[in-house]
Amino acid sequence: MTVKSAQRVLEVLEYFAATRDPATVAEVSRQLAFPQSSTSMLLSSLETLGYLTYDADDRTFRPTVRVMLLGSWIQDELFGEGSLVSALDALRRSTGQTVMVGLRQGIHVRSIIALRGTRADALPVRTGTLAAVCLSSMGKVLLSRESDAMILRIARHANAVDPVSRNRVHPQSLLEQIRVSEARGWAESHEFPSPGHCSIAAALPVIPRQPLLALCIGSSTAIMHRERQALVTALTHACENFAQMTQRAASE
Repeated sequence: MTVKSAQRVLEVLEYFAATRDPATVAEVSRQLAFPQSSTSMLLSSLETLGYLTYDADDRTFRPTVRVMLLGSWIQDELFGEGSLVSALDALRRSTGQTVMVGLRQGIHVRSIIALRGTRADALPVRTGTLAAVCLSSMGKVLLSRESDAMILRIARHANAVDPVSRNRVHPQSLLEQIRVSEARGWAESHEFPSPGHCSIAAALPVIPRQPLLALCIGSSTAIMHRERQALVTALTHACENFAQMTQRAASE
Protein backbone atom coordinates (compact mmCIF):
# COMPACT_ATOMS: atom_id res chain seq x y z
CA MET A 1 0.00 0.00 0.00
CA THR A 2 1.32 3.46 -0.93
CA VAL A 3 1.33 6.44 1.42
CA LYS A 4 -1.43 7.99 -0.70
CA SER A 5 -3.59 4.86 -0.41
CA ALA A 6 -3.08 4.69 3.35
CA GLN A 7 -4.06 8.35 3.66
CA ARG A 8 -7.23 7.74 1.67
CA VAL A 9 -8.23 4.83 3.92
CA LEU A 10 -7.94 7.06 6.98
CA GLU A 11 -9.84 9.88 5.25
CA VAL A 12 -12.68 7.49 4.44
CA LEU A 13 -12.91 6.29 8.04
CA GLU A 14 -12.78 9.88 9.31
CA TYR A 15 -15.51 10.82 6.83
CA PHE A 16 -17.83 8.16 8.25
CA ALA A 17 -16.94 9.23 11.79
CA ALA A 18 -17.91 12.80 10.96
CA THR A 19 -21.15 12.08 9.10
CA ARG A 20 -22.31 9.05 11.13
CA ASP A 21 -24.36 8.00 8.12
CA PRO A 22 -24.07 5.40 5.38
CA ALA A 23 -22.81 6.67 2.04
CA THR A 24 -22.66 5.65 -1.58
CA VAL A 25 -19.49 5.50 -3.65
CA ALA A 26 -20.53 8.70 -5.43
CA GLU A 27 -21.08 10.56 -2.14
CA VAL A 28 -17.69 9.56 -0.72
CA SER A 29 -15.99 10.36 -4.02
CA ARG A 30 -17.60 13.81 -4.18
CA GLN A 31 -17.01 14.76 -0.54
CA LEU A 32 -13.37 13.63 -0.46
CA ALA A 33 -12.54 14.60 -4.05
CA PHE A 34 -11.35 11.09 -4.91
CA PRO A 35 -11.71 9.58 -8.41
CA GLN A 36 -14.91 7.54 -8.40
CA SER A 37 -13.24 4.40 -9.75
CA SER A 38 -10.59 4.52 -7.01
CA THR A 39 -13.24 5.19 -4.38
CA SER A 40 -15.25 2.17 -5.53
CA MET A 41 -12.19 -0.10 -5.34
CA LEU A 42 -11.21 1.29 -1.91
CA LEU A 43 -14.66 0.86 -0.36
CA SER A 44 -14.99 -2.63 -1.82
CA SER A 45 -11.61 -3.59 -0.37
CA LEU A 46 -12.60 -2.29 3.08
CA GLU A 47 -15.86 -4.24 2.81
CA THR A 48 -13.94 -7.42 1.91
CA LEU A 49 -11.71 -6.93 4.96
CA GLY A 50 -14.71 -6.52 7.24
CA TYR A 51 -14.25 -2.82 8.03
CA LEU A 52 -17.32 -1.75 6.04
CA THR A 53 -20.63 -3.42 5.33
CA TYR A 54 -22.55 -2.95 2.08
CA ASP A 55 -26.31 -2.57 1.71
CA ALA A 56 -27.24 -3.72 -1.78
CA ASP A 57 -30.75 -2.21 -1.54
CA ASP A 58 -29.60 1.41 -1.36
CA ARG A 59 -25.98 0.81 -2.49
CA THR A 60 -24.47 2.33 0.62
CA PHE A 61 -21.50 1.47 2.81
CA ARG A 62 -21.16 1.95 6.56
CA PRO A 63 -18.43 1.01 9.09
CA THR A 64 -18.68 -2.22 11.06
CA VAL A 65 -17.73 -2.97 14.65
CA ARG A 66 -14.23 -3.88 13.39
CA VAL A 67 -13.49 -0.16 12.95
CA MET A 68 -14.48 0.51 16.56
CA LEU A 69 -12.23 -2.29 17.78
CA LEU A 70 -9.14 -0.65 16.30
CA GLY A 71 -8.89 1.85 19.13
CA SER A 72 -10.92 0.30 21.91
CA TRP A 73 -7.79 -0.75 23.82
CA ILE A 74 -6.80 2.92 24.07
CA GLN A 75 -10.18 3.73 25.59
CA ASP A 76 -9.66 0.98 28.17
CA GLU A 77 -6.17 2.26 28.94
CA LEU A 78 -7.29 5.86 29.42
CA PHE A 79 -10.74 5.54 30.94
CA GLY A 80 -10.86 2.07 32.49
CA GLU A 81 -12.33 -1.17 31.28
CA GLY A 82 -15.83 -1.40 29.87
CA SER A 83 -15.47 -1.95 26.13
CA LEU A 84 -16.17 -5.01 24.02
CA VAL A 85 -12.47 -5.79 23.88
CA SER A 86 -12.05 -5.71 27.66
CA ALA A 87 -15.05 -8.05 28.02
CA LEU A 88 -13.52 -10.42 25.47
CA ASP A 89 -10.19 -10.30 27.26
CA ALA A 90 -11.92 -11.14 30.53
CA LEU A 91 -13.48 -14.19 28.86
CA ARG A 92 -10.09 -15.17 27.46
CA ARG A 93 -8.42 -14.91 30.88
CA SER A 94 -11.19 -16.72 32.75
CA THR A 95 -11.21 -19.69 30.37
CA GLY A 96 -7.58 -19.65 29.22
CA GLN A 97 -8.86 -20.22 25.69
CA THR A 98 -8.81 -18.27 22.43
CA VAL A 99 -11.76 -15.90 21.99
CA MET A 100 -13.00 -14.59 18.66
CA VAL A 101 -15.77 -12.45 17.20
CA GLY A 102 -16.68 -12.96 13.57
CA LEU A 103 -19.07 -11.87 10.84
CA ARG A 104 -20.21 -13.66 7.73
CA GLN A 105 -18.86 -12.72 4.31
CA GLY A 106 -20.50 -14.92 1.71
CA ILE A 107 -19.22 -18.48 2.12
CA HIS A 108 -16.69 -17.41 4.76
CA VAL A 109 -16.58 -16.05 8.28
CA ARG A 110 -14.05 -13.31 8.99
CA SER A 111 -12.64 -12.98 12.48
CA ILE A 112 -12.78 -9.25 13.24
CA ILE A 113 -11.03 -9.76 16.57
CA ALA A 114 -9.12 -12.74 17.92
CA LEU A 115 -7.46 -12.93 21.34
CA ARG A 116 -5.23 -15.96 21.74
CA GLY A 117 -5.74 -17.96 24.92
CA THR A 118 -3.27 -18.00 27.78
CA ARG A 119 -2.71 -21.75 27.68
CA ALA A 120 0.19 -23.15 25.69
CA ASP A 121 -2.09 -25.28 23.50
CA ALA A 122 -4.55 -22.45 22.78
CA LEU A 123 -6.03 -22.22 19.30
CA PRO A 124 -3.70 -20.05 17.17
CA VAL A 125 -5.90 -17.63 15.19
CA ARG A 126 -5.15 -14.10 14.01
CA THR A 127 -7.56 -11.20 13.64
CA GLY A 128 -8.77 -11.02 10.04
CA THR A 129 -8.59 -14.78 9.42
CA LEU A 130 -11.17 -16.27 7.04
CA ALA A 131 -12.83 -19.62 7.77
CA ALA A 132 -15.33 -21.73 5.85
CA VAL A 133 -18.82 -20.68 6.93
CA CYS A 134 -20.20 -24.23 6.66
CA LEU A 135 -17.49 -25.75 8.87
CA SER A 136 -16.83 -23.17 11.58
CA SER A 137 -18.93 -22.90 14.71
CA MET A 138 -19.34 -19.16 14.11
CA GLY A 139 -20.51 -19.87 10.58
CA LYS A 140 -23.19 -22.27 11.77
CA VAL A 141 -24.47 -19.65 14.21
CA LEU A 142 -24.56 -16.96 11.54
CA LEU A 143 -26.28 -19.27 9.04
CA SER A 144 -29.00 -20.13 11.57
CA ARG A 145 -30.81 -16.89 10.72
CA GLU A 146 -31.23 -18.02 7.12
CA SER A 147 -34.07 -20.11 5.69
CA ASP A 148 -33.57 -23.83 5.08
CA ALA A 149 -33.50 -23.23 1.33
CA MET A 150 -30.86 -20.53 1.65
CA ILE A 151 -28.65 -22.68 3.90
CA LEU A 152 -28.78 -25.53 1.37
CA ARG A 153 -28.00 -23.09 -1.45
CA ILE A 154 -25.01 -21.64 0.43
CA ALA A 155 -23.68 -25.13 1.24
CA ARG A 156 -23.90 -26.25 -2.39
CA HIS A 157 -22.23 -23.07 -3.58
CA ALA A 158 -19.42 -23.45 -1.02
CA ASN A 159 -18.86 -27.05 -2.12
CA ALA A 160 -18.72 -25.98 -5.76
CA VAL A 161 -16.12 -23.25 -5.33
CA ASP A 162 -13.87 -24.72 -2.60
CA PRO A 163 -11.02 -26.73 -4.14
CA VAL A 164 -10.20 -28.46 -0.84
CA SER A 165 -12.20 -31.67 -0.62
CA ARG A 166 -12.05 -31.85 3.18
CA ASN A 167 -13.87 -28.50 3.35
CA ARG A 168 -16.92 -29.85 1.55
CA VAL A 169 -20.05 -30.63 3.54
CA HIS A 170 -23.24 -32.62 3.08
CA PRO A 171 -25.87 -29.87 2.73
CA GLN A 172 -28.70 -31.72 4.47
CA SER A 173 -26.44 -32.77 7.34
CA LEU A 174 -25.26 -29.16 7.75
CA LEU A 175 -28.86 -27.97 7.86
CA GLU A 176 -29.67 -30.47 10.60
CA GLN A 177 -26.60 -29.40 12.62
CA ILE A 178 -27.59 -25.75 12.33
CA ARG A 179 -31.16 -26.34 13.48
CA VAL A 180 -29.95 -28.39 16.47
CA SER A 181 -27.51 -25.59 17.33
CA GLU A 182 -30.23 -22.98 17.00
CA ALA A 183 -32.48 -24.87 19.40
CA ARG A 184 -29.84 -25.18 22.13
CA GLY A 185 -28.38 -21.69 21.63
CA TRP A 186 -24.82 -22.53 20.55
CA ALA A 187 -22.95 -24.33 17.77
CA GLU A 188 -19.76 -26.36 17.66
CA SER A 189 -17.12 -27.49 15.21
CA HIS A 190 -14.77 -30.46 15.46
CA GLU A 191 -11.19 -30.72 14.19
CA PHE A 192 -11.55 -27.27 12.65
CA PRO A 193 -9.91 -24.91 11.78
CA SER A 194 -7.01 -27.30 12.34
CA PRO A 195 -6.61 -30.91 13.49
CA GLY A 196 -6.60 -31.21 17.27
CA HIS A 197 -8.73 -28.10 17.79
CA CYS A 198 -12.44 -27.35 17.98
CA SER A 199 -14.72 -24.50 19.00
CA ILE A 200 -18.12 -23.44 20.28
CA ALA A 201 -19.96 -20.26 19.30
CA ALA A 202 -23.12 -18.30 20.01
CA ALA A 203 -24.77 -15.23 18.49
CA LEU A 204 -24.01 -11.85 20.00
CA PRO A 205 -26.94 -9.48 20.57
CA VAL A 206 -28.08 -7.69 17.43
CA ILE A 207 -26.41 -4.28 17.11
CA PRO A 208 -28.47 -1.73 15.14
CA ARG A 209 -27.25 -1.20 11.56
CA GLN A 210 -24.53 -3.83 11.96
CA PRO A 211 -24.15 -7.33 10.49
CA LEU A 212 -24.89 -10.24 12.80
CA LEU A 213 -21.86 -11.18 14.92
CA ALA A 214 -20.92 -14.45 16.60
CA LEU A 215 -18.76 -15.02 19.67
CA CYS A 216 -16.51 -18.07 19.70
CA ILE A 217 -14.27 -19.94 22.14
CA GLY A 218 -11.64 -22.15 20.52
CA SER A 219 -9.56 -24.78 22.30
CA SER A 220 -7.76 -28.05 21.86
CA THR A 221 -10.06 -31.00 21.28
CA ALA A 222 -8.95 -32.63 24.53
CA ILE A 223 -9.78 -29.56 26.62
CA MET A 224 -13.13 -29.09 24.88
CA HIS A 225 -14.12 -32.67 25.66
CA ARG A 226 -13.04 -32.30 29.27
CA GLU A 227 -14.38 -28.80 29.96
CA ARG A 228 -17.24 -28.45 27.47
CA GLN A 229 -19.96 -27.58 29.97
CA ALA A 230 -17.84 -24.97 31.74
CA LEU A 231 -16.89 -23.38 28.41
CA VAL A 232 -20.51 -23.38 27.19
CA THR A 233 -21.55 -21.70 30.45
CA ALA A 234 -18.81 -19.08 30.08
CA LEU A 235 -19.86 -18.45 26.47
CA THR A 236 -23.55 -18.01 27.25
CA HIS A 237 -22.83 -15.77 30.24
CA ALA A 238 -20.58 -13.59 28.05
CA CYS A 239 -23.37 -13.20 25.49
CA GLU A 240 -25.79 -12.23 28.25
CA ASN A 241 -23.31 -9.63 29.52
CA PHE A 242 -22.94 -8.21 26.01
CA ALA A 243 -26.73 -7.95 25.78
CA GLN A 244 -26.76 -5.90 28.98
CA MET A 245 -23.94 -3.69 27.66
CA THR A 246 -25.90 -3.10 24.45
CA GLN A 247 -29.08 -2.22 26.34
CA ARG A 248 -27.22 0.24 28.58
CA ALA A 249 -25.59 1.89 25.57
CA ALA A 250 -28.96 2.22 23.83
CA SER A 251 -30.54 3.88 26.86
CA GLU A 252 -27.77 6.46 27.32
